[in-house]
Amino acid sequence: MPSVNERISAKLTRAFIKLAQPCQFIPHSGQAAFSRSVNLPPTEKDRSNEYVLEPVNIAEFLLSEGKVQCDDLFELNGNQYRLTQHNGSDEICVSFVYVSY
Repeated sequence: MPSVNERISAKLTRAFIKLAQPCQFIPHSGQAAFSRSVNLPPTEKDRSNEYVLEPVNIAEFLLSEGKVQCDDLFELNGNQYRLTQHNGSDEICVSFVYVSY
């Protein structure tokens, strides 16, 4: 029988997949492109830093679908984006700042 933590992790993973959209992921390492889930939370201005005037775009990816690193690309709805900076991570997903490419 799975532990409580394993069950919670599985439920959070299923919830992430329901919220996420499929994208074409192109690793910077040169591996072949593949399909994976990406969640783009609503973009908001970072009010903690008065010098950043533009909103920051964040993309979230499931860790169970593979590694993610800076300079990886993903394609969504005909647009291509580059991951620029690690924003945060937990045991289920990792988030990066992205820009249009």
